[in-house]
Amino acid sequence: VRPNVYRISSLEGVFMDLFIGTEKALLFDTGHGFANLREAVRSKTNLPLIIVNSHGHPDHSCGNFWFDEDIYIHEKDMKLCRNSNSVISRRLSVEYAKTAGKTETGEKKSILPEGFDEHSYVHQGAGNLLPIKEGDVFDLGGITLKVIELPGHTRGCIGLLYQEEKILYTDDAINEHLWLFLPDSINLSTYIETLYKAKSIDFDIFYRSHNPAPCAKDILDDYLDCAENLDYDAGYPYDVPFNINTDSVRICTRKGYEPKDSGKPGFAAIVISKEHL
Repeated sequence: VRPNVYRISSLEGVFMDLFIGTEKALLFDTGHGFANLREAVRSKTNLPLIIVNSHGHPDHSCGNFWFDEDIYIHEKDMKLCRNSNSVISRRLSVEYAKTAGKTETGEKKSILPEGFDEHSYVHQGAGNLLPIKEGDVFDLGGITLKVIELPGHTRGCIGLLYQEEKILYTDDAINEHLWLFLPDSINLSTYIETLYKAKSIDFDIFYRSHNPAPCAKDILDDYLDCAENLDYDAGYPYDVPFNINTDSVRICTRKGYEPKDSGKPGFAAIVISKEHL
C-alpha cells in the first residue's frame, strides 16, 4: 500500500499489516491462521520480526502459532486471546470456514486451503504472550509505530500509529460496523471516549481490519454521530454468529441509514446488546 508496508488479505475478509523497516519488521495481527502466514511474511522480508495482536479475538490471533517469536498484546486481552486459541474456539473457527465461501452459483463452500490439517490446527496455542501498553513504541528503523489504547470492542483493543506517515491502524477498535455486544466488550460510553481520543491524535488516514481501503480522519465524525445519537429501541434485529447466546442484540445505524446501506458514504453502525448501552 506504500513503500515497505503491505496489507495481507485472507479469504475470510481479515487484513493484516506488515511493516518493514531497515532493521526490523512488524506484523500487526495474524488472522485465523488457516494458511501459512509465516511463509507469506517471509516472502517479503527476512528481518527480525515483531508480532503484535490488536486484540484477542480468533480472527486476529489464531495465526500466532505460525511464528516462533513472542507475541505482544495488551494485558487486558491476554485471557481472551488464550480462550480464542482453545480447542473449542478453534473448532468453531474451522466450522465457520467450511461454509464461509461462495461458488459462482451462490452455494456455500469452504475457504480452507488444500491440505489443511484440522487436527493440528485445533491443538495450536496462542504463543508466548508479552504485554504492551499505551505509548510503547516499536522502532523498526525508519518506521516507528506507537501503541494507542482504543478500548470498547474489547477491553484491551489497541491501534498502532505510524508516526512518520501519520496513519492510524485501528483494526476492529474503530470501524463503520462496530461490534459492541460480546462478553468481552465494554460499553457505549467507553467507545465514545475512544472516538474522541482518536480525534485528538495527529493523523490523516486510518485503516481498519475488515476493509482494504483507508479512511479519512473526518469519517470519525460519522462514527461519533452514530454512537452519540444511538437509539437502541429503533435498532434492527441482528443475526448473531457463532452461536453466541444473546437475544438482545440489535444493529443501530446512523440516522438516515439502514443496515442495507453499508458501504454508502456516511454509513455507520454499532451492533450492541442492551447490557452494553
